[in-house]
Amino acid sequence: MIIMIKRVIFDIDDTLIPWEKEYFNEIKYTLDDLNIKYTDKDYENILQAMHDYENEYYTFDRKLVNDYINKYTKKEYPEKFMYTLTKRYEFCVPDKISNNIINTLEYLKSKYELVILTDWYADQQKSRLEKLGILKYFSNLFSPEQTKRKPFKEAFMQAIGENKPEECVMIGDNIDRDVQGALNAGLKAIYYNPKNKNNKIENKNYYEIKRLEELTKIL
Repeated sequence: MIIMIKRVIFDIDDTLIPWEKEYFNEIKYTLDDLNIKYTDKDYENILQAMHDYENEYYTFDRKLVNDYINKYTKKEYPEKFMYTLTKRYEFCVPDKISNNIINTLEYLKSKYELVILTDWYADQQKSRLEKLGILKYFSNLFSPEQTKRKPFKEAFMQAIGENKPEECVMIGDNIDRDVQGALNAGLKAIYYNPKNKNNKIENKNYYEIKRLEELTKIL
């Protein structure tokens, strides 16, 4: 039993909402929307540039990402490329969410304050949660547009609000960003590992679950 918890912090992608590989095709659809011709290599370069941006920069800004893509690819994609892409990502959600997840959120909401800590843009993530009918369970959503993203301490400090770190628990699928980052910041952590990945960290002071409904037994 985890005791003295006041705030439960959820990751979104691959925790509450599955992230499918085909969602990366939104890059191609965005280029089509903007009537920009591209090759498979152009697509791969954009994808790699977005990945490298996350490793080099720790906050998210659409213009900075767009500029970074242009520098990396040696192209001149218009500034609205990233705005169009992130708008398209609002619709990257499954048709419905599991009743088990709904029931789990209902249970947790009756006992704790629930918030979101995401590594993506706040407006897109709010829209995705709203489309699935679960935004209502969360009192706030924190994103890396004003501060550093996970696993940096600053991300978790904004997510805990006025609570003490040890009064908060982070739930996510990424062992380094969600779990190790939370533990380093003084929070408790629960590793959501439905695929039973062989990811281990030195700090053993965290729970591991394979289904979100298991939260009703430990929280």
